[in-house]
Amino acid sequence: MTNILYVHGFNGNPKGGTYEGLVDFFKDKEDYNVISFPFPKLHSSVEETQKYIEELVDQHDIKILIGASLGGFYTLCCKKPVKKIAINPCMIPSVEITLLKDRDSGKPIHIEESVIAKWKELEKYELDDSFKDASGIFGLQDATFHYDENHNYSPLFRQLFSDSIAMVEGVHSLENHQLAEGLSKVL
Repeated sequence: MTNILYVHGFNGNPKGGTYEGLVDFFKDKEDYNVISFPFPKLHSSVEETQKYIEELVDQHDIKILIGASLGGFYTLCCKKPVKKIAINPCMIPSVEITLLKDRDSGKPIHIEESVIAKWKELEKYELDDSFKDASGIFGLQDATFHYDENHNYSPLFRQLFSDSIAMVEGVHSLENHQLAEGLSKVL
């Protein structure tokens, strides 16, 4: 059995649309199992989130780690030798997450300085080559992180990880068929 762990993004749902798209994609493939858990400290405790992901990888014999948005960042930074797939990853959360606004109030999201500092450390992506088995799926119309030539992180991804990138039609939250297209290209 190939166990896959999905890491949701900032304010994401562990059983939301991307998770459902993953389950749908892998349902006809034998011996694949997609699991997900809530990551409540994704934006409040970097160390606890990293530790929790690594514990889940060990406990559930995870072979593929898939993360979306901020979950994609944590996926890429995971120090476990597993296959990694980042979907519209937030490559530089110390900048990008701090630009987000609360959905209800429209006010800027408050992130503790200690979290931003830890993100900045991890944004150096100082990983041993054994931890760099990563692929990326990027929505061409992602207005959250990849909205113009100055904010297009696929070149940075290529520089840091690999050329295993799928560019698909779609916004930040990909539709099931867009996610399936991207997964088909990177697996």
